[in-house]
Amino acid sequence: MAETLTSLCVFLLLLYPVKPQDDARPLLDEFRGGFSAAGNNMSLDGVAGVDNNGFLLLTDFSAMALGHGFYSHPIQFKNSSGEVMSFSTSFAFAIVPQPGIQGGDGMAFAISPVKGIPGGDSGSYLGLFNTSNNGNSSNHILAVEFDTFQSVQFGEPDGNHVAIDINSISSIKSTPVMQFKGNDTNGTPLNLTSSQIIQAWIDYNSPTNQLDIRLSTDSAKPSSVLLSSKVNLSEILNESMYIGFSAATGLAASSHGILGWSFNVNGDAKSLDLSQLPKIQLPTAATGTKKNRRGLIVGVSASCALAVILLTALSFYIVRRKKMADVVEEWEHNIGPHRFPYEELKKATKGFKEKELIGSGGFGRVYRGILPNSDTQVAVKRISQHSKEGLRAFISEVSTIGRLRHRNLVQLLGWCRREADLLLVYEFMPNGSLDNHLFDEPKSVLSLLELIL
Repeated sequence: MAETLTSLCVFLLLLYPVKPQDDARPLLDEFRGGFSAAGNNMSLDGVAGVDNNGFLLLTDFSAMALGHGFYSHPIQFKNSSGEVMSFSTSFAFAIVPQPGIQGGDGMAFAISPVKGIPGGDSGSYLGLFNTSNNGNSSNHILAVEFDTFQSVQFGEPDGNHVAIDINSISSIKSTPVMQFKGNDTNGTPLNLTSSQIIQAWIDYNSPTNQLDIRLSTDSAKPSSVLLSSKVNLSEILNESMYIGFSAATGLAASSHGILGWSFNVNGDAKSLDLSQLPKIQLPTAATGTKKNRRGLIVGVSASCALAVILLTALSFYIVRRKKMADVVEEWEHNIGPHRFPYEELKKATKGFKEKELIGSGGFGRVYRGILPNSDTQVAVKRISQHSKEGLRAFISEVSTIGRLRHRNLVQLLGWCRREADLLLVYEFMPNGSLDNHLFDEPKSVLSLLELIL
């Protein structure tokens, strides 16, 4: 009897072999058509949420915000021998800038030892790292970023690139965004903030340590690779990790969203059919107070009608006063040296009169001014409201020049923002700039010693 049972077990094992632990198996097929059934399988934090259509919105148009959307369950990335297994993922995303404003800062697909990446910062850190832990080997984070804002301090090439990050927002390799279709080998430029639905494929081949990234606005996976790098993940990935997405905004905001997602270990992730994905529903920018509905009731006495008119006029006056006042948001306390009140700069430049104008350029006009409280001469740069790069130039100068201190560089004393008015306050140079003495007709001649100093 025992011999018969043994023979039967051997026969069954030969007929139906047990799959080894490392066998390829699809992990995330449930989100290929959207996140309607995400339920407890997605962990969201920050401003992230899923709308009724199944669109995973990581960030809205809020400034200095972040959002995470991670798969709730850990994924095994190492086999029984401790070797990193191959993996593949495809997902469709869309980045939509706030109307009339150049957006920022970008989003990333991330593999992390914890879901949600606690401690991630907004702005250029994309919700992945912060000033304290950036670059630490203990992070154990691999990310592929889709960056829409150039952060010079991190050595980024431009404001529209794809990059590979390991434990740091300073990428190990990056490239400008191009897309390939089908078997094409000639890529065409692709703007990440074009509001188009873009599909990304990320494939890691463990035997060759090859990480490949592809992009396209089509459903079919292109044969040409956008970015490729040799990356040994044996010391980066733990045995089990969490996978998901992170996005952040800075002073300028964009909406970052994921429409569908597929992931696989030891096999290719299935491409998404873009035509079957949920429609994008964007949040509206909260930029003002809601208008109160007014209704007229027939038969209301003249005195009540007059009271309504007076109340409306008073409300309009209060709203206008509030609109014209300097608006100070929470994020503005951390970006620059000193914030000047708008009225102080207006008084210093005598209402930005033409006779106080000392220069003009592509980004705006510069006025001479005297600060009323200290009688200090200053140069006030008023960035043009019609410049497409106005806000970007303002952010760049405050975040970079504001931290520089050198005797040969004009010092940024402070800044001011009131609605569309962007003002930068510099120390005044009575002798003008060096280029005036070199190329224009100067009022005075500098000595050789002055030029050297």
